[in-house]
Amino acid sequence: MKILGIDTSTLCGSIALIEEQALRAEINVNLGRKHTERLLPGLEWIFTELGIEPKELDAIAVGIGPGSFTGLRVGLSTAKGLALSLGIPILGISSLKALAYAVRFYPGTILAVLDARKSQVFAQFFAGAEELTSSGEPMVIEPEILVNQIPERTLLVGEGVRAYQGLFNSLKDKFRFSGNEFDYPKASMLVQLAIERLNRGEQDSLEELIPIYLRPSDAELKNQEVH
Repeated sequence: MKILGIDTSTLCGSIALIEEQALRAEINVNLGRKHTERLLPGLEWIFTELGIEPKELDAIAVGIGPGSFTGLRVGLSTAKGLALSLGIPILGISSLKALAYAVRFYPGTILAVLDARKSQVFAQFFAGAEELTSSGEPMVIEPEILVNQIPERTLLVGEGVRAYQGLFNSLKDKFRFSGNEFDYPKASMLVQLAIERLNRGEQDSLEELIPIYLRPSDAELKNQEVH
């Protein structure tokens, strides 16, 4: 089984292809919000280097956020287009869960944090160890409020922690921190989570699969102000 993973929810775009549970290729490029320019060339490079044609894919996993509005639209529209043209399953995966999945063997509470801009973060708690499980819904919240909700010895993961490093470091005796290599969601983690869902017989509807935004876009806010 060959599964393609795409995540464009953050500044660091990620593409991966896993075949029979083995990672064949992964590209992680932090070039800012240039996913429109980089995504298709990245896909072409992977297919060319591996000698694989898109029609050989069995499923597609795509990050659905929360994250960048523009980035999410680019990634999701590309994944949907491929899934529709190839007639294969698509599976939307939370970008926060993909972050936490990379450190899933931590035996305790995991907090995935992404920078939401506007002095806020996207965050979600998970329970690690044998199986990664969600603990509460994803939220958009001020980091100053979030720190008061975090249990001691929680493992913090994600570039949202780096964005407010001074705040979180002031409480470093209370929390644990993952390394910089875990700052962004990786497409390979999306695929692993998608495989778990496929094994349960799950997939998403092309028509109903939408991003996790958590708050209105700037354009929507401006429109509300006008009216």
